[in-house]
Amino acid sequence: MRRPLLRATAISAVGALALSLALSLASVSPVAAEKRADFDTTSVRPASAPEVTSTDYPAGDRAHGSVGRAGEFTFSNNGVDAATAYHYSVNDASCSTKITLDEPGANATVTITPTRDGPNLIHARTTDAQGRSSACELVYVFTVAPLAEPVAYFPLNEGQGTTSTDVMDRSRTATALQDLEWTRGRVGARTGQSYRLEGTAAQVGGNSMLATDGPVVDTSGSFSVSAWVYLDELPTGNATALAQAGESGSGFQLGYQGGDAQSWAFAMASHDGDPATWTYADATTPVETEVWTHLLGIRDADSGEIALYVDGVERSRVEHADAWNAEGELLLGGGKHEGELTHQWPGAIDDVRIWDRQVFDEPLAGDREARSEVWKLANRPTALGGRWMLEETEGTIAADASDHGLDATLHADPLTAWNQAMNDVTFAPGVSLNVAEREHLITEGPAIRTDRSYSVAAWARLDEVDHDSVALAQGAFTLGYEHAPGGGNWVLKVASADGAGASEWHRSLSIHKARFGGWTHLAATYDHSLGQATLYVDGVAQGTVEISDALHTGGPVTIGGSWSEGGLSDPWSGDLGDVHLYQGVLSRHDINNVYEGLIPTSSP
Repeated sequence: MRRPLLRATAISAVGALALSLALSLASVSPVAAEKRADFDTTSVRPASAPEVTSTDYPAGDRAHGSVGRAGEFTFSNNGVDAATAYHYSVNDASCSTKITLDEPGANATVTITPTRDGPNLIHARTTDAQGRSSACELVYVFTVAPLAEPVAYFPLNEGQGTTSTDVMDRSRTATALQDLEWTRGRVGARTGQSYRLEGTAAQVGGNSMLATDGPVVDTSGSFSVSAWVYLDELPTGNATALAQAGESGSGFQLGYQGGDAQSWAFAMASHDGDPATWTYADATTPVETEVWTHLLGIRDADSGEIALYVDGVERSRVEHADAWNAEGELLLGGGKHEGELTHQWPGAIDDVRIWDRQVFDEPLAGDREARSEVWKLANRPTALGGRWMLEETEGTIAADASDHGLDATLHADPLTAWNQAMNDVTFAPGVSLNVAEREHLITEGPAIRTDRSYSVAAWARLDEVDHDSVALAQGAFTLGYEHAPGGGNWVLKVASADGAGASEWHRSLSIHKARFGGWTHLAATYDHSLGQATLYVDGVAQGTVEISDALHTGGPVTIGGSWSEGGLSDPWSGDLGDVHLYQGVLSRHDINNVYEGLIPTSSP
């Protein structure tokens, strides 16, 4: 097989890594070979592939741009004046993407968005009017920098005052146009090595939106915008969480589309004026009030598409070719229409981020726990919803060690519940519960939303029983023991809607039988973005079950049983200790930290 011609000007600086990759691509798969059979490679074929240049991503081993940041690449005829089309591919030797020329031999400029860092290879070929083609060969090698940080990031953790600082550029602030209130946030500020649930968020509404002095991103190119949003009530019309203004209207709007749609939406206008044609990427999933929801809007300059993600799941992708650059202020809590600020957001906004590139929905690392940027934004950082260390020595109140302040009430004799249990793994005390007396602890309300991603954990020592026994529960999940003749298993049970108004329970069982009389660490995660729930026993993943339409019933946290319809079921027999509940998905490393009694430190 003829090897691709390697251009010295393109690869001399990139070293052995790019050369090795190029040679591996020279071996064409049967599928690629079949595709190549569609063109003529006779002796009168074009003599050479096109030449490629780029000022955004110059050739060589010096890194430019970023993964996800689009760049322009110009293809020229390289002496083939009869060229009518160029065909290229990035990081494979298929030459499958066609560029049809306006006239023979013309130059053509295309936008390419790199999807990996390090050396990237462009293969290309030239075809003429008779369909004759040059060989598909390596024509350009360029090096891409790793994923770029946001160009603007407003954590909104000030908690007071009328301004919020962009932590990526501290000279930039967003200033409230009227008085601004602050409320409990979804993503809190770091305290030591953990994130707080409390944090703060901007409570906007009326005319209390925030605005920067100028633009933060070019809306005519590729860009991404995201925020955690909270609706106090369903808007009667449109409501905008984020927008960037032009002279008359907004270049984009991320928020809620009213009218007949009544949906989450990412929208872009055809031009800055009225009337403008709007393109909507909107979700068909129901809009919920009084719950934090993560919204992410992406514009892909390569494809001319815009996309909307809700809680880490792509809900819509539509074509929008007529992008323009809105050169006005970034607006938090409203938008601009016919020259007026409008569409105020009736609720709270938290953790606003803007990128001058696409945010990726594919993992960029090869390990099994690698997750995409989109996933991380919707599921990290985890927020501590409640922690009961159960180290009390007297009384009937078990303190919540998180900043949620959701203390649990002990329904047991304090003299026998406290000062009796000692975890011989962590050497920390716990609570002893008498199953005959149906002893348990219970809070006044929920610590987490169970229809969003969450994680839970508890240390448990179970006496030998002949019935199901629950260590930890909140409405739509239970974590504990499922009895079976000959010995049962540890189990996670998660409820989802069955489509007929009732609940359907899904079970994830431990690989091995449960061990009576010894301390065991039980943990579980529900990944709302992937629709999966996983049980962990002593830090080791067990079974994973698929879940759709997970429920939130709003019930209390119950330690030592399951609470439903005003009564306790499946009471615990034995000891429990160090109970954790988080909003978001803990990693294996995080679960190991919780095992050791530490707070997880995963970040987005």
